Amino acid sequence: MRRRLTFSVAMLAIGVGLLVAAGFAAPASSSTERRGGTFKYSLDTDIDYVDPALAYYVPTWEIEYATCGNLLNYPDAPAPRGSRLVPDVAAAMPTISRDGKTYTFRVRTTRRFSDGTRITAQNFRYSLNRALNKAMASPAQPFFEDIVGAKAVINGTASTASGIRVLSGNRLQIKLTKRAPDMLSRLAMPFACAIKTNVPVNPDGISAPVVGSGPYYIAAWTPKRSLTIRRNRFYNGPRPRNVDTIEYDIGLPLATIRLNIEEGKVDHGPVPAAAHAELGRKYGVKKKSPGQYFVNPTAAFRYLAMNHERQLFGKPGGGVTNGLGNVKLKQAVNNAIDRIAMINQRGAYAGVLNDQYMPPTMAGFRNAAIYGGRPNLTKARALASGNTRGGNGVFYTCNTGPCLPITQIVQANLRAIGVDMDIRPFPRAVQFSKTGTRGEPFDMSLEGWHMDYFDPYDFIFLLDGTTIRPANNVNFSYFNSSAYNRKIAAASALVGQARYRAFGNVDVDLARNAAPLATFISDNSRLLFSSRTRNFFSHPVYEVDLAAVAVQ
Repeated sequence: MRRRLTFSVAMLAIGVGLLVAAGFAAPASSSTERRGGTFKYSLDTDIDYVDPALAYYVPTWEIEYATCGNLLNYPDAPAPRGSRLVPDVAAAMPTISRDGKTYTFRVRTTRRFSDGTRITAQNFRYSLNRALNKAMASPAQPFFEDIVGAKAVINGTASTASGIRVLSGNRLQIKLTKRAPDMLSRLAMPFACAIKTNVPVNPDGISAPVVGSGPYYIAAWTPKRSLTIRRNRFYNGPRPRNVDTIEYDIGLPLATIRLNIEEGKVDHGPVPAAAHAELGRKYGVKKKSPGQYFVNPTAAFRYLAMNHERQLFGKPGGGVTNGLGNVKLKQAVNNAIDRIAMINQRGAYAGVLNDQYMPPTMAGFRNAAIYGGRPNLTKARALASGNTRGGNGVFYTCNTGPCLPITQIVQANLRAIGVDMDIRPFPRAVQFSKTGTRGEPFDMSLEGWHMDYFDPYDFIFLLDGTTIRPANNVNFSYFNSSAYNRKIAAASALVGQARYRAFGNVDVDLARNAAPLATFISDNSRLLFSSRTRNFFSHPVYEVDLAAVAVQ
């Protein structure tokens, strides 16, 4: 199979410096698009949750972007404008105290939930405290634990964070324990979405219907079968809401989804990896509408997570560790895997080779080319010699698309250095939940990461040991090194170019000297739409902007 690296990733001017525009504006083309109708979306595997405090899957965040109102948000536009934070339910950018630790937002009095009730500052206070609640075990907690009093809520010794207050004039005040240059970006995540104050604390998440605070709301969800989103008739903000309804069907094979899209029975969904070369020839490779097949670089990467709380890659005997683990074996894995063969399984236009933890589209990235695209078995075997600790491990992966072929390539590569991995496939949402649960008995997992917000910390925090908790982790390697935790914290305190340089240095240092992950690709998004779909552009944060798409 030929090398699938012909589509180049260009450096995008996205989010460097948290540029601020005046407010939301719909894409220029949307005003001429037909409003109404139903957009049909097909998924081969189910979403994770419809609860904003728990949803943490790329397709789910597309839904959250359409159904959530946040204090600040990203405009419905391509990069660079679509990556510049603007006020959403907040009336303006916040007032920030001189020491940089207190943010005060004035909340608009005109925005409404999909049940017609007004959105107030109290709804945001409740949303943040609910996400912080110990019983929720929300993946949002590491993002907001630097709010004053947040750790007490996370630990279960308080019900509300003292640093989140509602002031007169429908204002929300948030006080931090330390200056946080990326806090505004974190508050734009769906985790901080305005919710009703009667939404219960439930670690299993709420079910549909879900009262929405954005242009749409989730009207129904039958797990593993279907999901329905409808327009919020009370929404009076400037965001687009072109279609009346978005209907998801769930569980069809990828080949069937492709056929249905091309026959016009469905408007969008994932397709087989092997189909992309043919789709590019058939429809041409476009970046935005008009067209049917679109390829764009994304701030995402795919990798093998090596579990440091198990004997194979952690400390002898396994268990909770605070250190670098079995570094030589991890470096051996990085030298042994055939990255190009793994990328080829993802099909044409898949992305670019990457062996580091930040993608090329992120400010601060510098290509150190540490391991290479093809196996270096001589070096890998030398590193693995005497460090395989019995040589057996459990390898989690997803059970659809190219996951199994990629996993099998890795399995064969590692056998060549004396490591035998037992492959365990799961539906992707199940795998994500399992690997995020501390103590789950896996040694390696095939994973992917798409950024939450525009900042290098959002990639390096995957290796921040201070974020590890009992469940809903994203540090799937359970890497916890005091030395690197300090380096990450030091970089997080910086701003501007110094911040990007520091994270770029930590990225290279981690990949070369600690090797907790084995990265192989930085992704492109490759999206097929029906011929009746209009107004597609690649959103720099959410890829598919459900509020903006239209149907003919």
